[in-house]
Amino acid sequence: MTSLFGRLAWFAILVLAALLAIGVELDREGRRNPSAALLVPPPLLSSSLQPLAQAAYGGKHVDQGLAFAHAMVRRRPVPAEGLGLLAYGQLQKGDKDAALRSLILSGDRGWRDRFTQEMLVMLALQAGKWDVAAQRTVALWRIGISDDRLRAMTAELLSRPQGADAFAAQVGREKYWANAFLPWSGLAIGPEALRKVAGSMARQGARVDCAALSPRTLALVRMGRAEAASILWRDLCANGRFTEPTALAFREDLGDDAPIGPFDWQYPEEPGLERTFTQAKSGTVVHYRNREPLRSVVAKRNALLKPGNYVAHLDGAGRAEAGIRPIVFQIICYAKDGSGRRLGNGEMDPGGTPFSIPDTLCESQELMFLSGRGEGEIGNLRIVPR
Repeated sequence: MTSLFGRLAWFAILVLAALLAIGVELDREGRRNPSAALLVPPPLLSSSLQPLAQAAYGGKHVDQGLAFAHAMVRRRPVPAEGLGLLAYGQLQKGDKDAALRSLILSGDRGWRDRFTQEMLVMLALQAGKWDVAAQRTVALWRIGISDDRLRAMTAELLSRPQGADAFAAQVGREKYWANAFLPWSGLAIGPEALRKVAGSMARQGARVDCAALSPRTLALVRMGRAEAASILWRDLCANGRFTEPTALAFREDLGDDAPIGPFDWQYPEEPGLERTFTQAKSGTVVHYRNREPLRSVVAKRNALLKPGNYVAHLDGAGRAEAGIRPIVFQIICYAKDGSGRRLGNGEMDPGGTPFSIPDTLCESQELMFLSGRGEGEIGNLRIVPR
């Protein structure tokens, strides 16, 4: 009899061990397969608690989801996921203070967990916790995220003066994310917030790829965002050589290694066109020689002329083959959507070349001097109202 009871006990132990092993395996599988999580006995629930909580929240069963989240935190207090799910349920129940505390703990433990960090940003924005929202937003940019969802949260944060202050305070010697953030920021956030952030980056020594930022600032001017372009370039790339929109004097070409600012003169490479630069009392003089019959751009730049009538005066002289105008002044108007249209070509006249800027669809302009086959020099451009 004793032997029979012993065998039965041993068999029961084996069965129990087998059931425990199956339950543990189901629990592990339940993390990837929610249907398996439903089969796990409650005492063995651990890894399956996360999909169960998520499924409960997805089905609008907030109390049940909270119970699973509480159990998850009790059994696995270190990972961030449990605290993030707990915070979500607390937020759904309207307990913002408890949710924020849970999310702060979760964010500290799971700083690479995007779900947790985004929830923390959204809740901090709702609660007016600007320092927390800024810290987590910058953390997401730093790990290489720059999609529309993060940009929307960043724009909301920077639309508040306190949020912009907090974001600027978080900026350090940034290297990688600044190059994704800055071109977007010029289009998406207001001048005051942009000035705070760009100024902070400059003071902290953020490493900005000015060669990549240069064409973006040129485009910003042509999309009605001239102030944003000026802030970015002046604070982060100009090195004391910022060209104001009204400063029309030529500057010597500094070469390919010197990025172009939003209102700098540009001297694009053209087949058969040569340029040299000299200094005169009136400033820099551009000497050109075009060996090709086709008209080439000698110099061009962005401008911000208001609607009205003007006269352009240009010092210099041009010599061209018969039938070719020696130097042509061309203006392209840009609307806020970036679309452009040419106003026309005017031959530079010693007495001045008149032109008009229309009232609409011309928020910014591109000024160009072109020459056909020939040579000459240009310098000291003046544009005055008439």
